[in-house]
Amino acid sequence: MKIAYFSPFSPDRSGISDFSEELVFELAKWCQVDLYAGKPVASEKIKQEFRVYPACDIDRTDIRKQYDHLIYQVGNNRDYHKTVIDTLLKYPGILELHDFSLHHYLAEDTFVQKDFDGYLRIMKYCHGREGERTAKRFLKGEIRAPWEDQSAKYTVNKHLIDQARAVIVHSDMAKQMVKGIRPQAPVINIPLHTTDIRKDYRRYTAACRQRLGIKEPLIFGSFGYATSAKRIEPIIRALAGLKQDGLKGFQYLIVGKVENVPVDQLKKQYDLEKEILVTGYTMIDQFKLYMGACDICFNLRYPTQGESSASLHRMLGLGKAVLVTSIGSFEEYPDDVVIKIGHGASETDEIAEAVSRLIKERDYLARRQEAAYRYAARHLDLKKNARIYYDFFQQLTEGTYADVYEDHLLDVLDSLGLMDEMYALGLTDRIRDWYEA
Repeated sequence: MKIAYFSPFSPDRSGISDFSEELVFELAKWCQVDLYAGKPVASEKIKQEFRVYPACDIDRTDIRKQYDHLIYQVGNNRDYHKTVIDTLLKYPGILELHDFSLHHYLAEDTFVQKDFDGYLRIMKYCHGREGERTAKRFLKGEIRAPWEDQSAKYTVNKHLIDQARAVIVHSDMAKQMVKGIRPQAPVINIPLHTTDIRKDYRRYTAACRQRLGIKEPLIFGSFGYATSAKRIEPIIRALAGLKQDGLKGFQYLIVGKVENVPVDQLKKQYDLEKEILVTGYTMIDQFKLYMGACDICFNLRYPTQGESSASLHRMLGLGKAVLVTSIGSFEEYPDDVVIKIGHGASETDEIAEAVSRLIKERDYLARRQEAAYRYAARHLDLKKNARIYYDFFQQLTEGTYADVYEDHLLDVLDSLGLMDEMYALGLTDRIRDWYEA
């Protein structure tokens, strides 16, 4: 099998770049993979191991005919994904959606470019008369930009889903939403992988702290672009409250570029100038060191664009206790694997209460860390996931792909009164072990 793989790659500072540069090496063990990019690729390792072509080369019919599948990695950033999306719209292939809502992408690609007719046209295509009315009201200045507060309602992805020959998503929520848009589309949920699954996660934590020269006994961390959606301000308020209640000897790492969050002002306001460290953008190896050094990680997101989180999966693989926002795809994780925080008026109090319990009850923290590692080892391993990709591609090639019944089997058995919780867990493990064998 031969595939053409379209994605951002380094030097693009994107989680999807990191994702692709890990996945393609494993996929290449199962099939021939050629890479197509919108700009020159910086990674010497990638250039040594793969054929890398300009995306425009696929315009040649003789080149396209060489491939069994065209794979398109799509996210919500126009700078990184315009070439990928424009190519998909010309040449159908397998769409991998990393963000379910693409409204911010659409805004950058149409409205910001003063292509108002284009914005109106796609809103109408994706969301019918209601979408068209909303777009017209916005363009007339009657309402706020829909991508600011209605991106979950107006996801503007139907034109891509309709063009795709199959769709890959990273949560069951996203899979069901794709099916709602195009019921007959072949869709598969493949969890985002992580290459960092460490059975020795406790020793790794100590080693990371030593390499970074961190001496504080308690380390918290937030990772990736630190926007207001990452709930940085509520986290700072929660930590300030804990400090007032007597918490000492901690550091809060904000690892990534800060956007539209007044961290310096908040540090002064809440007397946390010594406790908060903002690293700015870091290369992936340094990023992992900071994450590895943490006891407790924050992966809060509100509002959400229907995305899954590669950073969350890396945290789980490193055995971290993680707080997530109880919304969207994050609801799907087991309650013993992540700690779910509401996004309403009680958000700051919930963060403080969760952190306080983890600090005070060391056995509870240890159980959380072990549950995180075990979940990652079972569900998020790169080698296992690469085989799932290949099997999906092969089934599409042979025309044998069909949705399997595992998603609904346990619900049916439960409705008939034929199982209890322990039986369900055992049956799930047996099905998974059979599949992986």
